[in-house]
Amino acid sequence: MDAVQEQQLRKLVTVFLEENAKVNLSAFRTQEGCWIGNVLDSTAAVELFESFRIPNFEFRILDIGTGGGFPLLPLAICLPEAHLTGMDSTQKKIDAVNRIKDSLGLKNVNLICGRVEVIGHAKQYRETFDVVTARAVAEINVLLEYASPFVKVGGKIILWKSMNAEKEVSGSKKAQDALRCPFKESHIYDLPGDFGKRQLLIFEKKSPLSGTYPRAVGVPKKNPLK
Repeated sequence: MDAVQEQQLRKLVTVFLEENAKVNLSAFRTQEGCWIGNVLDSTAAVELFESFRIPNFEFRILDIGTGGGFPLLPLAICLPEAHLTGMDSTQKKIDAVNRIKDSLGLKNVNLICGRVEVIGHAKQYRETFDVVTARAVAEINVLLEYASPFVKVGGKIILWKSMNAEKEVSGSKKAQDALRCPFKESHIYDLPGDFGKRQLLIFEKKSPLSGTYPRAVGVPKKNPLK
């Protein structure tokens, strides 16, 4: 991040904490905790986008289960040429993120309220995003069913996970096969203080998805592919 981006990310923390005091969006309620646990954790993905080699970062990113706007808002600040969409099923969270992005003057962010199982079948969103992100939403086999309907063939799914995700990855093999999104690689990064090492798991969409997916509302979580 450059100096201007860091200044805007610091402002994001201040605006977010003010909003978080009114609407419960995150467990991080201090400047330092929010800076490390939300902002730096989110921006760990920025260098990945450089490796994807999409010209000028003019691509479409969808953040599912965006909650309080992480990683959506930090990525929007650090990737100003990208077009980002945040999706969440809770209207009060979408409203809060909308107020935050307006306070920051972010023009490259759109927000959608709804269930991924429903919106994933909508023609205007299906297989139209270059990258889909998800942070602290569900287990991998569930997240892949949420994310795969939205990502283009050749696009990437990025999942934020702890360093203890090996069983989740191996246990999601059936989901990877059915959803045409095999595991590609992990990206390990360090956060300051007690936060320590974490990782981003990258999956790549290999072919068009069957119209079977996503299944009906609640089914992916209740009966995950495994």
